[in-house]
Amino acid sequence: GNQPVWTRMMETAVSPIAADLAGEFDRSFAAAPTEKVAVAEKVFGVRLGEDPYAIMAREIAGLFCDQRVVRLPSKLPALLGVAGFRGRIAPVYDLAALLGYPRQRLSRWLLLAASGEVALAVDAFEGQLFLSHGDVAASAEQMAARSFIRGALRAGTSLRPIVDTRLLVEEIRTRAAVARAN
Repeated sequence: GNQPVWTRMMETAVSPIAADLAGEFDRSFAAAPTEKVAVAEKVFGVRLGEDPYAIMAREIAGLFCDQRVVRLPSKLPALLGVAGFRGRIAPVYDLAALLGYPRQRLSRWLLLAASGEVALAVDAFEGQLFLSHGDVAASAEQMAARSFIRGALRAGTSLRPIVDTRLLVEEIRTRAAVARAN
């Protein structure tokens, strides 16, 4: 053709190499990954009394400090009252009481559930932690003792039970419906 000799020589020399590289590149996407990538998930470290707990950040819409809680009379011992969150009112429940602890004083820290339906009062917010798959330890004793716990986060030498807030919200709905019916 009309191509210079140099271009034709390069095309014939490079074409097989380029074809091999392109094929290898395509095969790398078709093959299953050879190593697992650990994805860290954000977790909130909280404290109930003296005990550390963990709550998945994806299950929480917001963290609030020193939010005013208006007390209400209720048949539900864990209900502390109601509070305003971003223009909406939500009932505030004592997380410790829901997990079977004796009811404590009103806490400074409130976690608004992802659904926005309820807020949970905790004694202390201890910061964000990051959870990877290998950090979870399931303890049959913990799971049996408290039905709202789904394993524990291994943080150093200690374990933080992981609270399942979605199950808690379902339980709160059930308890509230029973209280209204009575």
